[in-house]
Parts: sequence; C-alpha cells; structure tokens
Amino acid sequence: MTAAINEIFADEVVTHALVRDVTLPFGAGTLALITLDNGHDHTKPNTFGPNGLTELNAAVDAVAG
Repeated sequence: MTAAINEIFADEVVTHALVRDVTLPFGAGTLALITLDNGHDHTKPNTFGPNGLTELNAAVDAVAG
C-alpha cells in the first residue's frame, strides 16, 4: 500500500528527516536531533506528505532502535 501512495504523490517535495547525535554538556548524555529539510530555502516550507511522513517514521524508528 505504501508503494501505491508514494507513486500517487510522485511529484511531492519530500521533507527529509536527518538524524544526528548531539553530545550534551556536563555528561548529561546524548540527544538524537532530527532535522527536517526539504532541500529548498526558507521560502518553501517543509510539508508532511506521504513520502515525508515515511522519512520521518524511518528517522524515529532509527532513534528508537
């Protein structure tokens, strides 16, 4: 079903979810920072179409794993 939805929205500007670890000060541990980026500048807002939500889901799964 996901493949069919992705094909329907093939022209979607996908908001990518990028994960990086940030070391917190004072030995407080590590924070997983998820940054959203659609590849455009600030004049084109990030959106959550089916492909963008799939990317966000994958990023959250990676952090949880």
